Amino acid sequence: MTISSQKIADRVYWITLSGLLTWAEFQNFLVQAETEKVFATGKIKFLLLLDEFTGWEPGEEWGDVSFFFKHDPDIEKIAVVGESCWRDDMQMFLFADYRQAEVKFFAETDLETARVWLMS
Repeated sequence: MTISSQKIADRVYWITLSGLLTWAEFQNFLVQAETEKVFATGKIKFLLLLDEFTGWEPGEEWGDVSFFFKHDPDIEKIAVVGESCWRDDMQMFLFADYRQAEVKFFAETDLETARVWLMS
């Protein structure tokens, strides 16, 4: 699994997930976000690109949602771009129905549409 992140505008981040997401890599990514104080400058937006994404490593650890709820007020929008087969699983992973932030899924062919929506 690879998680990469880059800032594409003020308080807007592009995150790419590829391969199998492991708990250890995900935790390292979250620690990095805290260390870099990503959430300290006001509400942020994420564009989450699923690039040859194959899912999540099995494990009970995924039940720990404390990070999501801790930073939910800090996130304005999340645009997810990927294969439609990941729509429902990604909605659950991101707790889309329980967030203050708006979460929207876009087909992998709609990257530009997702960027426009995210920036609006």
